Amino acid sequence: MKKQSKLNKWIVLWSAIGVSVVLGILYVWSVISKGLQDELHWTNTQASLPYTVFTVCMALGFFASGRIQDRLGPRICVIACAILMGVGLAFSGIFTTPWLVMAGFGIICGVGVGAGNAASLAPSLKWFPSSKKGMVSGAVLAGIGLSAAIYSPFANFLLGAVGVSNSFLIFSAISFAGIFILSFNMYDPPQGYDKEKGMVLPGAGADTAGAIESGQPKAGSDEGAGVKAAVSENDVATKDMLRTRSFYLIFIIFAVSSASGLMIIAHVAKIAQVQASWEGGFILVIVLNLFNTAGRFIGGMLSDRIGRVNTLMLILSAQALNMVFFRLYADVPQMAVGIMVQGFCYGTIFAVMPALTSDLFGLKSFGSNYGTIFLAWGIGGIIGPMTGARVYDTTGAYYMAYLIACVLSLASLTLVLVLRREKKRLKR
Repeated sequence: MKKQSKLNKWIVLWSAIGVSVVLGILYVWSVISKGLQDELHWTNTQASLPYTVFTVCMALGFFASGRIQDRLGPRICVIACAILMGVGLAFSGIFTTPWLVMAGFGIICGVGVGAGNAASLAPSLKWFPSSKKGMVSGAVLAGIGLSAAIYSPFANFLLGAVGVSNSFLIFSAISFAGIFILSFNMYDPPQGYDKEKGMVLPGAGADTAGAIESGQPKAGSDEGAGVKAAVSENDVATKDMLRTRSFYLIFIIFAVSSASGLMIIAHVAKIAQVQASWEGGFILVIVLNLFNTAGRFIGGMLSDRIGRVNTLMLILSAQALNMVFFRLYADVPQMAVGIMVQGFCYGTIFAVMPALTSDLFGLKSFGSNYGTIFLAWGIGGIIGPMTGARVYDTTGAYYMAYLIACVLSLASLTLVLVLRREKKRLKR
């Protein structure tokens, strides 16, 4: 039993990373957006709208899936993700007008990706000890960033070889098949599983499992000490989380801090074309997402060592400074450095947020709790990409958008300082 439990957690983790790799279609929208503008003559704003709707619907899908998987388990949500992604991408390939691509890619595919994100992250955290939260969340989320290194050159090749419509159809088939196969490895730990020891406790049955879920060891049981170690986290229901000041601070920090990262992700290929007169912007998409991946994994582990708040303070300071200088990056090497910094900062923020949520509110209702907090990312997806698109369509450059992103990063940093004081107050 012990050996099988240890084996299962790695199957779940690697399958979750695999699901995340397939879900990374979002991070090549900059390449697809450029293709829509060049091949179908969409405006920048039209090409940004499906992406913006996608981020909102992804957040809503994450929210709904988080609640469902807490009750029914993650597998059903991952299967739903496979179906919705396949249908949404196929719809976008068949109907390539702005409003219908917004419906297919933005709404249907967006909800599907959100469902897959929630259902892959939550079970992974439940299999591993508390000291590995940052590492596990970073590893799962790193899969999404890593996928851009695969998707971006592939998307650039497909756009030139078969066009936008057929590219959507090919991505549809890949997404459905990959996620559907991996869905069979997505499940929560068995009853009585002690994640700190990495095994099912000897003699742990339904009563002990119930004690683990409720946060209390079974009275008089021999396993009381072991169970106590597994349930020492502060499990807070979503309705109670919504009454806390910490929730609103985290929500606003996530919304505002993610906006500048999403702005660059959505427009990086166009930024390279306009600001550095370079048509190879898809390579910068790869660079951005490799460092996005590194930020998720390294930043997650860093937060395990120096704390979530300290990590956020460090990263938000670097992000704000990078945005100040971004307008000065006039050649490819300079722009690559700026992209690296931005990708790493964005990835770290994305990895820290689920770990911070489980620190403050526990894992029992993690799917629902983080699903609620993840709605903030959808708001960031409205602010960032559309701000960049509107500024460019109005001025012909992205300079003002960089300044806005800098201000948003500094505002997030201020709120993180407030959150640090709030955490200290709660510990007294």
